[in-house]
Amino acid sequence: MTIKEEEIDLTGITRNDSTPTITSITKAKREIGRQLKNKVCADPDSKEHGQSYLIYDDVEWLKKKGVTDAVTPPTNPGTYSGTSHNALEVHKASVLAWKRYREAQSATKTMIMYAFKPHHFLELEDDNGDIIGFTAIELFDHLMDTYVQPEDVADQITAFHKDLEQKYDPTEDPQVYYKAVQDARLALISLNEIIDGETLIRHGLNQFKEHLDLKDDIKAWKKLTRTEKTWKKFKSHFTQAINENKNDTGTLKAIGIANAVKEQINENKENQQILAQAADEANEKIDHLKKMYTALLAKQPQQQPPPQDKTSETIRVLTEKINRLEASGSGSTGGSGGTRGSRGGQKNYPSNGKDGIRNSRRYDNDNYCWTCGFDIKHNSMTCQYMYRKH
Repeated sequence: MTIKEEEIDLTGITRNDSTPTITSITKAKREIGRQLKNKVCADPDSKEHGQSYLIYDDVEWLKKKGVTDAVTPPTNPGTYSGTSHNALEVHKASVLAWKRYREAQSATKTMIMYAFKPHHFLELEDDNGDIIGFTAIELFDHLMDTYVQPEDVADQITAFHKDLEQKYDPTEDPQVYYKAVQDARLALISLNEIIDGETLIRHGLNQFKEHLDLKDDIKAWKKLTRTEKTWKKFKSHFTQAINENKNDTGTLKAIGIANAVKEQINENKENQQILAQAADEANEKIDHLKKMYTALLAKQPQQQPPPQDKTSETIRVLTEKINRLEASGSGSTGGSGGTRGSRGGQKNYPSNGKDGIRNSRRYDNDNYCWTCGFDIKHNSMTCQYMYRKH
């Protein structure tokens, strides 16, 4: 007699329509394992895990609670050939164990094929399109070898570690939080990552510290001895504390006030972060514009300053030098009788006395005349009183 397909509970098995991943394979193995735990196994080494050893290799199996030895699958005892009553009873027990083993194997394959698509096992089909002669472990190994790369395993391990750090939501029962971190732990264990109870407790305390109503309960937990601080005790301790707080109206009011203050603080932090981000973006924009300006400026042709016209200045300086030289080297202006020379019947102007030196100027100019000297309105070219050697 073979187990019927309708007797297999598939309601707890998730169907995966997409390509198998390390997550979907691990999840399917956990779900199928729960079903196999309910199937009787006569081997005492299976402990309380029933026929679930069928989907685990020895490394994974020995991590199970209470398991110390691997389970040896039964073999077909064949036809009874004994002659004693005791031998007959042993043969009957062997036949029953073999029958249960075959039924569990068949059920396991049915659940695996339900969890994944038939084409995921295409390489295992024979010429008739049947998948025959493979154990459950070999089917799971095929999925891992075909669809999972080593880097996928590393990424999934990282993701499961993040699941251990997920937030506790006080609006839900604490069991929701406990279940989530326990599932992450089981997934990591299946990937050969050792996560002990102390790790779960540490993550749980980090979450509960964020809730003021659990402050005293955390202090009480820390006073327990090391042997008392188990994951099971942790769950019961804080579940009781959370339930008591929910029934205490004073605590509820305090929690509401504290949560409102915390929410306002978080909002202020968020606003500060937004302002800081905006300031950083503005500074980056300014730096970018400065670099653009510098680059554009470097491309512009260099403008030379216009040449300065020094001609007028040179003429002025030379004129002053000539006037000074003429003034210092002129000697006597000639003439007699203390009067300026005359020519062509022009008038003689009286001299200025002795040497023509005066205490003040009459005209505001630098004109000089070879005959008349300086402080006059004309020069040597326009002089009307030219000396003969002018």
